[in-house]
Amino acid sequence: MLVVIAIALVGIIAGGGLGLALHKLQNARTLRLAREEAQEIVGEAKEAIELKLLEEKERIQEIEMEMWTKVEPEMLKTEGRIEDLQEVANENKAKADQIVQEEKKKLQEREADVKTQEQALKGQETELNKVKDAQKALNKEFIEKLTAKLNTSAEDFKSELKAMMEDEAQRRAARLAQEHEEDAKEHAETRAKKILGLIIDRFARPYCAERGIGAVNFPDSHARKLFCDPAGNNIKALQEACGCDIIVEEGLDMVGVAGFDPVRRELTRRTLERIFKEKKSITPDFIKKIAENQRKELTKNIKHDGDSLAKELKLEGLNAEIRQMMGSLRYRYSFTQNQYFHCGEVGWLAGLLASELGIDIKKARRVGMLHDIGKSMDHVMEGGHAVIGADFIAARGEAPDVVHAVKAHHFDEQPSTDHAFIVIAADAISGARPGARRSTIESYNQKVSELQDIARSFQGVTDCFVLSGGRECRVLVNGKKIDDTHALDLSKKIAARIEEECNYPGQIKVVVVRETIVTEQTRKELA
Repeated sequence: MLVVIAIALVGIIAGGGLGLALHKLQNARTLRLAREEAQEIVGEAKEAIELKLLEEKERIQEIEMEMWTKVEPEMLKTEGRIEDLQEVANENKAKADQIVQEEKKKLQEREADVKTQEQALKGQETELNKVKDAQKALNKEFIEKLTAKLNTSAEDFKSELKAMMEDEAQRRAARLAQEHEEDAKEHAETRAKKILGLIIDRFARPYCAERGIGAVNFPDSHARKLFCDPAGNNIKALQEACGCDIIVEEGLDMVGVAGFDPVRRELTRRTLERIFKEKKSITPDFIKKIAENQRKELTKNIKHDGDSLAKELKLEGLNAEIRQMMGSLRYRYSFTQNQYFHCGEVGWLAGLLASELGIDIKKARRVGMLHDIGKSMDHVMEGGHAVIGADFIAARGEAPDVVHAVKAHHFDEQPSTDHAFIVIAADAISGARPGARRSTIESYNQKVSELQDIARSFQGVTDCFVLSGGRECRVLVNGKKIDDTHALDLSKKIAARIEEECNYPGQIKVVVVRETIVTEQTRKELA
């Protein structure tokens, strides 16, 4: 049994080996056939590619021949044009070469001429130097003869001649300067009148400002009785609260207010009006309460007025104390002209003048507004209001040129800047314009008397009348003693005396009238 199994195993193994060998032989044969077939396919592919390349090459050659056949005529034409252009270029080059040669030849000829001229110039320079030397010798000889004749040295003669020429030049310069100065004065006056006319026409403020009130009327006899108590306590309380003197006269239905401080006077006036309006029992405590309320309101109004004026003139950077002082000028008057409105006018007028003269307008307005700020303090401080105001604004940061213009507007300091002279002119315009100021009866009578005394002091004057509110002085003269020529001369003399001796704003017209009185009597006897 075992032998059979062994034989079977040997047979199986032998059969498997034989099958494996057969399988390998079959694979080798298949691989060889595949290789041969692949070589045949590659060879066919190479033949096909070679054939394709030959076909493409032939096609390319056909296309090239076709294209060449199409462009050959154009190419031949182009070659012909190129040959023609080349001939033209050669001709132009030949012409250019010829021109260059000609220019070279001309340049050589010019260089030769220049050399010849240079040689001639050197010869002329030599001759000129000889002439100069001869001239120097002649000058030296002339100077020696002249100095010997004048018995002086050459240096002294030069000094004298130089001095004479300097004197002559100075005389000519002085004469020219005088002519220019006279011409400038003549035209400056004309221009000044034109500028003044322009700014006055451009200034649109009303001519008559408000006037101050120095008294308050009693509304009735009962109010007078309540206010004027027998012990006088109400009057004392009002004087202590407001700082002004109260004047009540018998027979007058008003309360007079007296004091140096215009703000205190205004406070007193407002307090009195408020007391009489309340129609209550008037006692010292009531008066003090009303006065305190009015003081607060007045302080507020002063601040508002100062700020409004600065805003109106478009001024920036003004100190608060300066604005406060400007507001207090609302209650200050000079020759019955309100100084608050006066300062506003001067600010505007100074700005208009500056605009016509090409000067800083804002600074001119600033100086114009501040010029009379000292009048708000001159009742408590010694000195002129110009100096007081200048010191006040200088201590509060105003520029030195602004301070100078304020101080110099009444010549407390000699004006030296354009703005100083502008504010002087603007101040004069504001004070002298019609309606700006009113004279008191005493000052007007004094003015009339002065004008009449001056006119009557001249020989030949028979009478004098002052007309138009003191603006015209009409002088009557004896026609037998004063002729037309003397009348003209007399008017000039009277005007000069008035300018010299009288202090007044604006102008006064002097009119001389020749007066001739002729009388005759008739006589007839009755039959």
